[in-house]
Amino acid sequence: MVIHVVASGDTLYAIARRYGVSMESIAAANGISDPSVLVVGQALAIPQARPPSAPLSYTVRPGDTLYVIASLFLSTVRAVAEANVIANPNLIYVGQQLVIPGWTYQLYTVTAGDTLLGLATRFSVTVQLLTAVNRLVDPNLITVGQSLIIPARSAPVAPRVPAETNGYIFPLSESSTRRILSGISHDLTYASVFSFPVDGRGGVVYTPGAAGPSVSAVRSLGVVPLAVVSNFDGSNFSPDLARDAMSGTMGAATVASIVEFAVSEGFQGVNVDFENMFPEDRQLYTAFIAGLSRAAHARGLTLSNAMAPKWADWPNLPWVGTFDYAALAPHLDFTMLMTYEWGWSGGPPMAIAPVNLVRRVLEYAVSTMPPSKILMGIPLYGYDWTVPAPEGAFARTVTPPQAVEVAARHGVNIDFDRIAQAPWFRYADEAGAQHEVWFEDVRSSVAAHALIETFRLRGSSYWNLLYDYPQNWLTLEDHYVVQKRS
Repeated sequence: MVIHVVASGDTLYAIARRYGVSMESIAAANGISDPSVLVVGQALAIPQARPPSAPLSYTVRPGDTLYVIASLFLSTVRAVAEANVIANPNLIYVGQQLVIPGWTYQLYTVTAGDTLLGLATRFSVTVQLLTAVNRLVDPNLITVGQSLIIPARSAPVAPRVPAETNGYIFPLSESSTRRILSGISHDLTYASVFSFPVDGRGGVVYTPGAAGPSVSAVRSLGVVPLAVVSNFDGSNFSPDLARDAMSGTMGAATVASIVEFAVSEGFQGVNVDFENMFPEDRQLYTAFIAGLSRAAHARGLTLSNAMAPKWADWPNLPWVGTFDYAALAPHLDFTMLMTYEWGWSGGPPMAIAPVNLVRRVLEYAVSTMPPSKILMGIPLYGYDWTVPAPEGAFARTVTPPQAVEVAARHGVNIDFDRIAQAPWFRYADEAGAQHEVWFEDVRSSVAAHALIETFRLRGSSYWNLLYDYPQNWLTLEDHYVVQKRS
């Protein structure tokens, strides 16, 4: 995969032709609904750009020596000699076919307006090289319909790194779950079904059998289903609900209910998503997780949680203070670090998951817990804010393809913040209101996924799988081999 940033005058046809792939494959990889509409600044993932081709061979011409040929291809006499089993490097023959190590080629058909200089620039080679490999007498004379050999350096293929992945999904019908997951199930280790709230009285709120269709679809696709247990009260994450569920004898009852619920509904693990807890409940939460860990493991369930991001231990700070990374880690099989929502729907516009801040969180996290227990959160969405926002207003959630469509509809270019590694743009709507949009694209996805290998993390966790963002999965597959669990 390579990344192409759309420039003025680009068309999907020209881009596809440049990279030797189909327009349809580019459209599918980038969620493009109208191939005639591109936006300046839009980043495109080019799948299988310049696919593997035959090794390049060169026909020896009068006056050639192995040194001249090796120099032409930025190689060495020894490398060319060994590739062609030449015992005497001083003995080659006119007309002899030599394989050039480290080079491949593709065929290109000359069209109206092409020049050898233009082709050399487009394919990052020299006019001299094109002239030599095509045995051209006059480099200024190429004709429409002529087939040319375009040499290319063989890019070293880096081994893909093993990683686990998780994606959040809502409890839906079996057919809807299957429709959402079928195209990406090979890229998922776990699917966390969100959410089943505690009731604060020792129980879990759910309708028996309601999760069955989602669980059945997830398991049939070779993905491990996890039950997300939360303190969501229908409108917000409630600190009182979490405290009531974890306290005293009620805490033990809640643990038993969670485990029984997960087993009876066919889940293979529990993911605790308690958010917005009272900072003073820090030890209470750690003890609750420890007890749930023992009970879950006794029934063959994994235990994970979702934790707010921070780059220092701030025990008294709302939202993050309750999470004692170091104390929690021994009781968890893994954790989903929610490294997103810096730009949130109710706040000022900014990148959802600025890479510079995500990196700070990970630097701290790996100093407190094993990296092999961390799934880094990656968002699959963006926000469209009205600026300034009316009192009580929230941003509109957009998928990355929807964000690009908004930019196209309003005729604005897409900018890219190099520090946050995130695309954004501004526009005025039909009523004259100003908007600012931040979202994800293949560039931000590459930057985020690179952190998994940099910090040797367990993998990544995505919020949420309802959002259509095909570039994400192409980026993941380009760098990682997703590990499956039985």
